[in-house]
Amino acid sequence: MNILISPDSLKGSLTAQEAALMIREALLAASPGVNVKSLPLSDGGEGALDIWFSLGLGNKVEVPSKDPLSRDIIAEYFRFNNGSAWVELSQASGLVLLEKGDRNPLNTSTYGTGVLISHALKNGAKKITLGLGGSATNDGGAGLLTALGFDLLNSDGKSVYPSGGNLDQIVKIVSPDIPDVKIDVACDVSNPLCGPQGASAVYGPQKGATPEMVHKLDANLAHWAILLEQSFGVVVSEIPGSGAAGGAGVALLAAYGAELKPGFDLIAEAVGLKEALDWADLVITAEGMLDDQSLSGKATISLCQKAKKFDCKTWVFAGTVEGQHEKFSAAGVDSAVQIRPQGMTVEESMKNAGDLLQLAVKTACKELWK
Repeated sequence: MNILISPDSLKGSLTAQEAALMIREALLAASPGVNVKSLPLSDGGEGALDIWFSLGLGNKVEVPSKDPLSRDIIAEYFRFNNGSAWVELSQASGLVLLEKGDRNPLNTSTYGTGVLISHALKNGAKKITLGLGGSATNDGGAGLLTALGFDLLNSDGKSVYPSGGNLDQIVKIVSPDIPDVKIDVACDVSNPLCGPQGASAVYGPQKGATPEMVHKLDANLAHWAILLEQSFGVVVSEIPGSGAAGGAGVALLAAYGAELKPGFDLIAEAVGLKEALDWADLVITAEGMLDDQSLSGKATISLCQKAKKFDCKTWVFAGTVEGQHEKFSAAGVDSAVQIRPQGMTVEESMKNAGDLLQLAVKTACKELWK
């Protein structure tokens, strides 16, 4: 049997590369006669830099930047050998950078990610891809614009700090000279910017938002969308995927004419996923959470859907599995396994993710070879 190991990262616990190694070790221990290939994946968000580096396509660049709460950090982006750049939002604006008690999307900003984009521009990049995902922010990309030299002003003509809670104070955007650059936004969810399926309602709670915060954040993003349309003539609120990462991409869509592109497809093509699926009989993947949000275009489901076109069986191992297995099955998942034991807290399972993942894989293999 040919088995392709192709996990995403388990955010806050294991990188995609670490998860692939754990699965490989467990698989070969339980099933020594199988043929195995490892192909870690990403939806373009967290983990993309490691994949590009592993392919030898360029180098990581370290930059002094700011975290979501504007504290000093060192963050990375990827400079390809051809001079283009890939900026991963989670590097400077990610949820993993904050302690649980610090999570509040009213206060967080994508400014630090804008610093990375600015650095790439100043160092000659003519094409930049921003990979969304794993954000701690809900600022509609206002922080990005501020770091790129835009001035966001209130009714008194004073600059506004670009956080999710301050968007309603901004009434004017003053633009700098915009350089000649092609920007793509890698995004694999289809959520709109606002409303019950929008950035604030769907993703706000995991970033620390209460129901009252969600209401304010949603109204603020609606205000921001109108201001972007008035300033740049681009309607962003209804674009599928505009709600990804707290709406971070909409500022670039409006101000730079950026395009939304499927991050999973970009990476899948680069790593040769099609050829690997043509070889495989079974695909084993993993992620931190498998739930209804995964059905909106996350890497794990995208992989399973592609695998089905090659008649591959699919196993998904996730820290937590929530939702109807019938929906997962319809999306191409043959087996969905929660690695966190009943009664164990999420925090504890994250600390022991590697051991739990290996145990789950070994158990599944025993069932396979009965």
